[in-house]
Amino acid sequence: MNKAVKFLKDFQDDENGNAAFELLFCVPIMVWALLSTMVYFDAFHDEAISTRAGLTIADMLSRETANITPEYMTNLGDLLQSLTETEDSPELRVTVFECFKANPDDDCRHDLIWSENVGMDSNNTNTTLAELANRLPMMANNDKAILVETETDYNAEYTVSISPFIVPNLTGVTFSSFTVISPRYESSVCWEVSPGDSLCDFDDL
Repeated sequence: MNKAVKFLKDFQDDENGNAAFELLFCVPIMVWALLSTMVYFDAFHDEAISTRAGLTIADMLSRETANITPEYMTNLGDLLQSLTETEDSPELRVTVFECFKANPDDDCRHDLIWSENVGMDSNNTNTTLAELANRLPMMANNDKAILVETETDYNAEYTVSISPFIVPNLTGVTFSSFTVISPRYESSVCWEVSPGDSLCDFDDL
């Protein structure tokens, strides 16, 4: 037993070695760490682009004075894809809603005016707006706001392919943005139901 303990202690204190062998063991780990860092950097870069694209579309809508049409929504979807530089079609949902307060000190009841999407499964409803209440900002009574939601799939095929190992948690990732903004030049942003008929206010429903 004493010999075993002495051997282990001598092995621990032994500083002899061959630099070539140490380099052989260290280089693969260093290369993996460097390339994996590139993968994570690319993911954060794409997430930032996705967020900024959502903000850009929200800012566009806030300045809009004409009616929003189905063609306009389709073009917004194309713009989102162009801004995010993704091969997959990103998803977009635009919702215009109004704050109603029975009493000045009450919390907002968010009444849906209109909601349309490109690529998403469904539009928002009064029920879904109520579920999102804790994410919506404080508003004055009868104020209207625009909610822009985007979802962009992250494609890490290129950056992962240059790394010797697949970086975990970066496969099948979807970047989402959630932006609420007030109309700038009009009291509301209107949806054109048909020529000459539009939804601008909760009372129009």
